[in-house]
Amino acid sequence: MKPIASISTTQYILDHYHLQALKKYGQNFLIDVNVVEKIVACGNVDQNTAVIEVGPGIGALTQILSQYAGHVYSYEIDERFKPVYHDFIDQEKVDIIFEDFLSSSLDKIEKIKEKYPRVILVANLPYYITTQIIEKIVYSQVAIDEMIVMVQKEVAKKYCGDYKSPLTMMIHYRGMIEYMFTVSKNVFIPRPHVDSAIMKISLNRHYHPQLKEVLDVSFKQRRKTIYNNLKQQYSQAQEILEACGINEKTRSEQLEIEDFIKITDYIKEHKI
Repeated sequence: MKPIASISTTQYILDHYHLQALKKYGQNFLIDVNVVEKIVACGNVDQNTAVIEVGPGIGALTQILSQYAGHVYSYEIDERFKPVYHDFIDQEKVDIIFEDFLSSSLDKIEKIKEKYPRVILVANLPYYITTQIIEKIVYSQVAIDEMIVMVQKEVAKKYCGDYKSPLTMMIHYRGMIEYMFTVSKNVFIPRPHVDSAIMKISLNRHYHPQLKEVLDVSFKQRRKTIYNNLKQQYSQAQEILEACGINEKTRSEQLEIEDFIKITDYIKEHKI
């Protein structure tokens, strides 16, 4: 079967099934099979791997993932693509779940983990929901080992650079985030206005809800010092910082994840 990720096959599918990309879903279809292969390679996808795919579109990435993975579970909200999946996707290797991933239960993923030793999320995400989907996984105890996500290039540079936020700090606590490669805007139909990039988020540590609470408080007002932010939630903020050896005049974005772990551990230990 011809790869969907080509100009000719994509155009055939769009014409034959009377489809067009919908802006409300942020749809852009990949037309370069080499890029798709590189995405799959980033995730080291093999038969011991179950892949959770978000937003498969017409199935360019789904098709290749199914050739490598033990199984692929693809979440799609656009039911116009049903006949495309029927004709182009290996039904034995792929489950298409017509649900909004953001509102779906993560319990299904726990059941998948019982069958496969490794579960990763791979997605060409609509830009407007990128952060929400990453947060859904990072701020949960669900057993996802890795996330391979495509986002706007500038977003990827920000996430993988020095920018600090509750989310990026939690990612650094749970594992690491890497900028893998740039994806030209010219390998999509329709062509987006900006280039994209592939990020890999590795998760090898359990989610820490108390740490999230501290991070949210600490970054509530970025221009304020760590003391001024913490005292809004913790009346003993000065005592906490002194015990952790942190200068109260320091701003949160100047601290490292180890500092926030110290703060969290102190609060927990002293039941503050």
